[in-house]
Amino acid sequence: MHLRKGCVSSPLRGYVLGGGAICMELLTKQGWSSAYSIESVIMQISATRVKGKARVQFGANKSQYSPTRAQQTYKSLVQIHEKNCWYTPPKEDG
Repeated sequence: MHLRKGCVSSPLRGYVLGGGAICMELLTKQGWSSAYSIESVIMQISATRVKGKARVQFGANKSQYSPTRAQQTYKSLVQIHEKNCWYTPPKEDG
């Protein structure tokens, strides 16, 4: 496990949390814009996973990932970030 300061729970590498939720303000009501294209969203998710050094867990227990668990983790994540703010990396970080 790679602990990421600012994200709740114990995120795995690449800012993917338990259950499969992704720690990104872009994916929240506050961070979303209807002007985004699917291509730009995919690029941002990919860049975030690379920045977080995401890795595939080939031997992972697949039952730990489900849409319900991801939604629960995501809702908890958003509530905590709404209370404590989101982390915006410096521009030089990309």
